This record gives sequence, C-alpha cells and structure tokens, in this order.
Amino acid sequence: MDESEFDVVIVGFGGAGSAAALEAAGAGAQVLVVDRFAGGGATRLCAGIVYLGGGTKQQRLAGFADTPGGMEAYLRTETEDAVDPDLVRAFCRQSLENYEWLQAKGVGFPEDFYEPKTTVPGDRYGLYYSGNERQRAAVTPPVPRGHRVAGDGLSGKYLYESLSAAVLAAGVTVWRHSEAVRLVTDEAGAVTGLELRVLDGKWLQRRHSALAQLHQRLVQGNLPGAAAAQRALVNFEERHGRKVTVRASSVVLASGGFGFSSELMARHGGPYRDATPLGTPADDGAAIRLGTAVGAATGNLDRFAASRFICPPDAFVCGVLVNAAGERICDETLYGASLSVHIAEKGGGDAFLVIDQPLWERARREMQEDERLRDFPMRIVLAGGQNHVVFRKGTAWVNRHVNRKKASTLADLGRRRGIDPDGLAATVAVYNEDAQAGRPDGQGKDPKYVSALTTPPYYAIDASLGALLFPAPFLSLGGLAVEGIAGAVCRRDGGTIPGLFAAGRAAAGVSSRSYVSGLSVADAIFSGRNAGRAAAEVALSHRPA
Repeated sequence: MDESEFDVVIVGFGGAGSAAALEAAGAGAQVLVVDRFAGGGATRLCAGIVYLGGGTKQQRLAGFADTPGGMEAYLRTETEDAVDPDLVRAFCRQSLENYEWLQAKGVGFPEDFYEPKTTVPGDRYGLYYSGNERQRAAVTPPVPRGHRVAGDGLSGKYLYESLSAAVLAAGVTVWRHSEAVRLVTDEAGAVTGLELRVLDGKWLQRRHSALAQLHQRLVQGNLPGAAAAQRALVNFEERHGRKVTVRASSVVLASGGFGFSSELMARHGGPYRDATPLGTPADDGAAIRLGTAVGAATGNLDRFAASRFICPPDAFVCGVLVNAAGERICDETLYGASLSVHIAEKGGGDAFLVIDQPLWERARREMQEDERLRDFPMRIVLAGGQNHVVFRKGTAWVNRHVNRKKASTLADLGRRRGIDPDGLAATVAVYNEDAQAGRPDGQGKDPKYVSALTTPPYYAIDASLGALLFPAPFLSLGGLAVEGIAGAVCRRDGGTIPGLFAAGRAAAGVSSRSYVSGLSVADAIFSGRNAGRAAAEVALSHRPA
C-alpha cells in the first residue's frame, strides 16, 4: 500500500472543501484535497445563491440597512432555536467578511435588486428575498439576503470555478477520483490519517465519470436501473482502485450530504424518500460512514429541505395547498423548503394545490409576461445558460396542463385527485368566507395573495414531494454532530475526536434544521473556512519544533 504525508487532508472538493483548503493553506499547512469524483459537488450544480447580510454593497444600493443582529433575529426564527445560538450569532457576524472574502477569490455579484417573489432571479440581479423574510416581518424588519453569483443561468458553476482556481493557485495538492475509505486513528482515538482508493490514468477516470453521470441521471430521473448503476460504480472503484494511506495530523470531512445513499435515505428519509436528490453521487453519506466508524455522533439526520416552489406564477400561491384529507397545510407564500417541511409533516409527503379558473388564466398571463427564452441567444439556451428560466416556465406549463386534475365542482375534483371531498369543500369554504369578508387569512397569508376560489372549473395540481411531473430536488441537512465554530466532530460518548473536523452538509451546522436559498452555500463557506483554520492550527502544533 502506498503512503503519503500532509498536515491536513480535506475530503470533498466542493464549496466547503475549497474554503477549508484555502484557509488551511493560508495558515501555512501542507494541504491535500481528495474527491471521489472530479470535484464541484452540489456547489457546482446549485443556482449560485449565497445567503449573506450585515450590510453588503447590494443591500446598501437597494436601500436596506442590514445588521448582523437583524440577520440573527431572522435566522433564529428559521432554526427554531434548535441550532446553537452562539453558532448562529457567529455566522451572522462573519457574513459580511465572508462576502468580501468571496469577492477577493474572484466571485462576483450583480448589483441590481429583484423585488418580486421568485425562485431564482434573472442574470442581471444580485439580490432578492430568498427566504421567508417578509413572512417574519412581525419578528424583524424584512431584508433581502439572497445574493446571486454573477454568471448566466444557474451560476453555482462560476462560484465553484472561482474557488477551485484559488485553491490550485494557493499550491494545494488535489487528488480527484480518490475515494475516502477509512479514517486512521491511534490508540487514543485521535485521527492520524486516511485510507483512500485512488483511480489512476485518464482512461479509468473517464470511465469512472461516465458511470457516475449515469447513476446520477437515473436517480434524479426516478428511472429504473439506478440501483444497478450504483453497484456497477462501486464495483468499478473496488476493482480498479489503488489503495493509498495518507498520514495527517488533521482531517476535514467536507464530502456533502447523503441524498444519494439508498441505505441512509431508507433509514432517515421518511416522506423525502421519493423526492429527487440535489447533488451528485458523491453525496453518498461518506462523512457519516467515516465518522461513525471512529465513534462520531450525528445530528438532525431526519431533516431535509426540498425545493417545492409553487411560485412563480404568483397566481398559484393565491390558491390553497391541502393534504389528502383536504386540510389546508400552511401559508402558500412560504419559501419552497419551508413548504416542503409542512408537506412532510402535515401531508406525509402528499400535497395538492387547488385553484379556480380565474387563477388558472392569471397564471397563463403571468408566465407570458415572464422572461422570454426567445430574448436570449439560442446557443446560450441550448447550452443550458437559461435553465432556470426553462425550468420555471416549463414547470408552470406542465402544472397548468398536465400535472393536474380538473372538475366542475370541488367534490368531483376531490374524488378525481384523491382528496377527501368533504374535507376539501370545508377548507375552501372557510378560505372563501375569510377572503370575502376581508378577515385575516387563517394561515397568516398576505392579503394580496388571498383570492376566493368561486369560479369553476377547479384544478388540483399534484405538489407532493414525490410528484414525477413536478420534481422537488432535496438536500439532506443533518450530518456529523460538531462542537463550536471550529467544527470539531463530537464523540458519541462525549467530547470531540482529536484531529477530526466536519463542514458543509457533512456537518449538522447552521442550516441543519431548516433552509432558505443560499443558506447551505453560505454555511459551507463559513464552516469550511473555520474548520480549515482549526485543522491547520492542530496540524502545525504537531510539527517538530
């Protein structure tokens, strides 16, 4: 078995791993980054939204005077006080610094502010409301904190390219197509290295990437053969991988979540088991497997966030979202991940959006007025540069014409859609009475999004987490339990494991209880930077004098 030696080894070359590598190298440590595939992970695939505040340039230009305290007050409502308050406070206080740090690494943000409710704003916009800030106005004044990375379409790729280029420029060693198999520990339980399975040569690596892409497409398309593709991928790695042991004083696990782990999803996924994982096959729960094998504790493994966006068009959130019993689930204007939590908890994963004919027509008009694909060069559209526009316009069309049932009465609609007819009728009656009387909405929805459903035909759109025609990509939020800002991994029997740190979705961090757009990426930068610094400090203290 081959052996190498570094001060710090980082598992995962996505957003968290890149941030950790840059900080560890900047502290003077010799750093190795390993990635099971070619790098990028969920960061590269994401929409490029980073949740930042405290007074960024975009916020100031839009007229918002944000503070770390205001940001903290809002996030405390999202984390439900189940996340260490000191961690949330540190995240908010460091946010403006992280914004400036990203810019110093070549990450740009457009300056314009987009005010309407949306999933991802257009390319010219760099700031929008990416969470439930306006729904929490009674707690703290609403301030937009979703910062979109500059670039066409889903701009996570530009974020990753800037960070990975900075990592390579810093002299960090990167081994791609290198799977972390086992943590090495000493007699006292301290981590002293890592055992890897490395694929050498371009031919093996190209085959490896092709198998990973096949597995990813089958899983995300809910297509048969996903399990067979996963077995083929693992068999290929075991057959062709060369075993390497790397000695190190510190290891940072930044390998992502576990949405692609059929075993962990079967155990913890609940209503999210039928949803589509956001990420790559590298989001296989490697950090949990590696950490728990040496006694690590875990946290919030049952927490997930799915992108169940029913808006745009705005007309859709004027309807009612009900479960199979016909009971209304929540305020329909909530952010998509918050909707998914309510759907999971109050609908067992099943939900149906009910609208009437005027809202159906209004939705058609709103999508016609939305950004038009013909306004963009065809080469950019075909290359995927406007996939966020394609997704929202295509999804709205499918939901209006295909992914719905239609009936002339609510009772008939319920029978056709599998909703209790009496329950549905009672829910809509209360909703209509409140709307027509001008009373506050029973779920606290903003009056401008309340519209009585009185004109047939009626429509019921399948908004379930596992709806095949209306995908709800999800992230796992839980991971290894960590202590403090440094991300030291906790032991099951108390204390922490010396030399072991976790960051990003590998850890139960700031976004481990709930999610708003950009919070996972922001947490990856925050936790990655802090874990990298702490890992380097440990490693450098072990160097001979």
